[in-house]
Amino acid sequence: MEDKSDTPAREQLKAWTKKQLDATVHKLMEQGVVDSLIVEAKPAWVLPFQILIGKIRAHGRVKDFAWFICGEVPTDFLESTVAATPREAARHFSMKWQLQASQYRASDGLETHGTRQDDSKEEPGGQLADQAEALYSLVDEPGLWLAE
Repeated sequence: MEDKSDTPAREQLKAWTKKQLDATVHKLMEQGVVDSLIVEAKPAWVLPFQILIGKIRAHGRVKDFAWFICGEVPTDFLESTVAATPREAARHFSMKWQLQASQYRASDGLETHGTRQDDSKEEPGGQLADQAEALYSLVDEPGLWLAE
């Protein structure tokens, strides 16, 4: 017998997931990540209402896909060859963002001698570094990921 008590929550999550997928597909198509008019995108891991990690590919291409991440984090993508699982993809996104944040701060002269500005929320490099650290902390939580 189906439990009806969580149906509104499931429907809300389903709507949130669809909204994230639609927006991400549109954005990645604009960026040229997928160069086909017909694409397939599906969620691979979801932290409800916060983060979605998924796969996107041109229709009919079974092995040629890209990982993407979206939600309350920057929308980004990685080639499928860098990660075999959503957890590995999350780890790569985290490392990529850390590197980008460091490069951003260094190019703006905001980081000198390895020190970080106290108010990291005020500059984009700091925000990206904070998001990278938060994502990495999720990667370290084994209970959030299916056995690989």
